[in-house]
Amino acid sequence: MYSEQKIRDLTLKLIQILVWFEILWAIVFVIGMVFQWSGLTEQLSAAFFGSGFCAIIVLAALALLNLAANLNIISKAQMKKVAVEEMEPSPSAFLRPLLAAGVLISIVVGSLWFAEWKLYQTKVSQIEAKLESLTGTDLLNEAMELIRRDGPASELARIRDALATSIQTGASLSFIIPHKVKDITVYYEFTAWQYGEEEKGKKISQVSLIKFVPLPGERRKWQQLIQGEIDGFTVPVRDNLRTFRRVRFHGQELILLIDTARRLEYKGRSF
Repeated sequence: MYSEQKIRDLTLKLIQILVWFEILWAIVFVIGMVFQWSGLTEQLSAAFFGSGFCAIIVLAALALLNLAANLNIISKAQMKKVAVEEMEPSPSAFLRPLLAAGVLISIVVGSLWFAEWKLYQTKVSQIEAKLESLTGTDLLNEAMELIRRDGPASELARIRDALATSIQTGASLSFIIPHKVKDITVYYEFTAWQYGEEEKGKKISQVSLIKFVPLPGERRKWQQLIQGEIDGFTVPVRDNLRTFRRVRFHGQELILLIDTARRLEYKGRSF
């Protein structure tokens, strides 16, 4: 009977831990839904959901094991009566399973956060390396020279496509072009879908470009970028990244932007 009691006590403690784990897991899940945590890959989301599902399976197995141990104890108790002193449970007996469940959920969430952070760092390094590989190239210098002398927009679109193909970014790559109006510099964005047939034959300054406005989360670093304090930066936007790189050639400034949310099927009129 002693071994059955040990199994019963152990499984009961584990059941308490897993029950609190599931409660805290559900709380974290709801908070994540409310604040729209990014989850940069589907694998990380699957790992979080999988941990909760596995905990339910283990909980069911422990419940069956505890039931079997209790039935053995009852059957053996019928053979002899044992006087058991009923003890009042201490407050620590309730807090210990809760603490253990909290530590367990912290390990799960911390592991997922660390994996997501490492993946984010890897993606940032890859995108920044792509933009860095463009700096100083003849094709990019040609684009800035074309902007400086206000050349044909069709030629700039051709160069943008060539640069995007060389680093395999497609429509994600765009040019942010500064234009000075008296003492104020206004920035316009030249995207993959910005140039169309109706713009054929026009110069860059004659094309109806969209005025670039930084997102709220990137305004501080954007100001540092245009003031020359930094050469580039990356900010996460939900499941995507926006990476900026400032380049200069013969007095002409150009800011490169890779926005991973953009795809080839996007059109300027579809927003």
